[in-house]
Parts: sequence; C-alpha cells; structure tokens
Amino acid sequence: MKFFITSSLFFFMVNLNSISTAQLLAETELPSGLSKSETVFEKDSIASKIENEKNYLLPAAEVVGLNLGVWAFNRYLTSEGWSEISWETIKNNFKNGFEWDVDGYLMNQFLHPYHGSNYFNAARSNGSSFWESAPYAFGGSLMWEYFMENEPPSYNDIVNTPVTGIILGEISFRVSDLIIDESATGFERFLRELSSTVISPMKGFNRLIRGDMWKNGIKKEKQSFKAVVSVGAHNVFFSRKINNSRTYASFRTDLNYGNQFDVKNHKEPFDYFSLHAEINFTPDDNIVGILASGVIWDDNIKLFNTSKNIIGIYKEVDILINTVYKLSATSVSGQIINTIPITPAISMQNYLGLSAILMGATNSLYSVEYGKDYNIGPGASGKVGFKFSFKEFGDFYANYKRYWIHTLSGAESEEFVGLLNVGFTYNLFSKTSLGLDFLLYERYGDYENFPDTQDANSAIRFYIKQSI
Repeated sequence: MKFFITSSLFFFMVNLNSISTAQLLAETELPSGLSKSETVFEKDSIASKIENEKNYLLPAAEVVGLNLGVWAFNRYLTSEGWSEISWETIKNNFKNGFEWDVDGYLMNQFLHPYHGSNYFNAARSNGSSFWESAPYAFGGSLMWEYFMENEPPSYNDIVNTPVTGIILGEISFRVSDLIIDESATGFERFLRELSSTVISPMKGFNRLIRGDMWKNGIKKEKQSFKAVVSVGAHNVFFSRKINNSRTYASFRTDLNYGNQFDVKNHKEPFDYFSLHAEINFTPDDNIVGILASGVIWDDNIKLFNTSKNIIGIYKEVDILINTVYKLSATSVSGQIINTIPITPAISMQNYLGLSAILMGATNSLYSVEYGKDYNIGPGASGKVGFKFSFKEFGDFYANYKRYWIHTLSGAESEEFVGLLNVGFTYNLFSKTSLGLDFLLYERYGDYENFPDTQDANSAIRFYIKQSI
C-alpha cells in the first residue's frame, strides 16, 4: 500500500521530539528525480485538485486558536515558566524588542518550524495558494513572539518558525494529498485519513470540520512522484579511528515529487520537490536527518547540444541531529543541473549550487558559556556533485556540500562544515539494487575568544534499495 511508504517520510519528523540522543552522518544527494531505478506514477498537477473555496478568515481564527491551545497546554498542564503572561509582559515585549533566545537545539531548529508549518497549512487547506498562505505563518509567529511568552521576541524564531515552516508545510500539504483517496472505504479509508492527518494536522482538522473525511468521491488523479526505501547497516568511525566505531541499523526514505526537468509544468512553488529522511539507530543512540528542497523558479538553459540543462532557485532546509554534531540550515539556493548522454548505455548527471543561509546552527564546545549548546547565525553554502548511470550495472556518484555559518548568537566564530558522500549501486532487479557509500564529516571552527576546533568522522554504509 503505497500511502504507508509515503507517510513514513514524515513520521520521522513528527517523532523527533522523542529522541534524547542522536548521532548523524548524512549524505548530500544528487538532484532528486535522476535515478533510473525509481518508478514513476504519471498524474495530473495538484493545482487542478484544489477545489475548496478560499476562506481567509477561518485560517486566521485557526492560527489564533492554535497559539492559544499550545499556550494553555504549557500554562495549565505543564506549568512552564515562560507561559505566565500578562498585559505587562506583552507591553515589555513590544518595548524591549527582539533578542536571541537560548532554547534547546531541537526546540529551535525543528519544533518551531513544525509549529510554523501548521500556521501555513491552516490557510493552505482552506483553498489559499502558496504565496497567500505564507503571511499566516509570519502572522502566527509574530503573535506568539509578542503575546504568548513572557520572554522577549526571538530573532531566530521569527526566521525558523515561518520560513522553515513554510517549506515543511508545503511539502506536508502535498504529501498528505498523495495519500488521500475519497473513493476508498472501510479500514483503508480510515488509515488514509489518519496518515494524512498525522502528516498535515491542520489539513486533517479542516477535512474533519468540512465533513471531507467521510465524503464519498471518485478516485482522483495525483501528481507524479517517485519513492525509494533503503535499509541496511551504517558503521561510524568516530574521529576516523577504526578502533572507535559503532554500527547502526539504517532506514532511509526518499520522495521525489514531480519531474525536475519538466520545467514547463512548474507553474507554482514546489511543483517539484525532493525530501530525504533517515534514521540510523542502536539501542542507546540515533542518527537522524531531514533534507528538503523545493523549486521556486526554474527554466531551461542552453549549454551543450546533447544535454538537458536547467537553472533554478530553490528553498531548502537541512536538519541533522546527533550526539557528535548538530547542523541545520534554512536556505535559498541557486542551482545549475544537467544530464548528458555519453553512450546509449551510459549517461552523466551533474549539479552545482550556491546558497544563502538565512538561518543556520551548529553545535559548539564553547557555546555553553552563552547558555546554549550551539551557535546560530546566517551564512552560505555550496554544493557540487555528479553521477554516472550504467544501464546494465547501476550508478557511481559523488557529492560534496560545504556550509559556512557566521555566529551571531553563541561563541563568536566562523563555523565551517563539510559533508562528502561517494558511493555506487548495483542493480539486482529492475526496482531493487545494492549500495555501498563512504561518508566523511569534517568541521572547522575559527573562534575569536577560544582555541580553534577541528574534527572529522567517517562512515561506511551498506544497504539494499527498493523503488516503490
């Protein structure tokens, strides 16, 4: 049942708050949609499916209700100190203005964006477009920062909550739509509606109050997508030492929504996007990662007579959480991507990208001096990669992404993180392949008031990959 595979992509994100320890070495994938072993389901654009009449007031009320509900839970059930608000605290928030907060990494880098995705989907599931829904995410975040806490408004929250929330919100909206089938009945219908609601709670809530959850309908055509599930073993060599290693069970899912090279049909943001989620685990440790990228604008360009070439602007989010290092980045990225047939049996794909990091974070040994365990600030990143595809054999590929984060909150520094992935896959059957990856994580911290830091870990991953 394909909707179970699709929904598993976001079950990782919903349950991140239950992970107490995590260790991640993540790969930067080639542009999604290029793997020849993935199955394509040809469907119509999602734009033709949005039938709900637009309602601008209801989502505004839902955003306010969502904030009040979360605040009430923390005020009356868990008795959080920051929830003790009054007219005086509200007045002080407006008077004092924005500061950098000291909330934990998971709270700031994932749970706040998840909250923002629900603001966004309150409007999106009431018939609003991508751009019409975006102000609700910013409005909900501003309301929370000024009215719902007795702490000053936060610079990092006003970026992470709405901007990253919009990315996660649009992806969850479209993924949940892939699961919904109003022609289904009985237990299958129940599971579809439940899975869709877990992925996009505000969309499920609006389907409930409109009666769409039990409405009988016809089976609608859906957007094209490609899904791959991988399972295997992930062996990490800490500080690149063979005698200091640990083996994790590995589970990864990849969803490629739309066709990246079909730019004429990219009429709305995220008509093409890629989503990668993984968890690698042992009884006492976890490696977790979420990487997402969605097109905002793209077009064909002329480079070589025999190649397909596109240039595009993408919104991206990388969230990597683990015990050795933490890294997150919300970015706007410009990319050039091409695919070149070398022989009838061999083709090559390449990409080059530069990104402006609107807000990034990485852990630091010295940030504890400033009341947190990570540094935060803007920056930039660059990535490059290639893949050779052999028709009868498989793929050989290499990818490298390097991040620079300028610390504005934490231990004053310039943080540099690099992620390298080199590997190959061997085709066993038309939709099944074996893979072997080598991964390298390297980090350098250039500090103003502390000794500089340098570290590196490596990993080898063996897996079997199944296209759905």
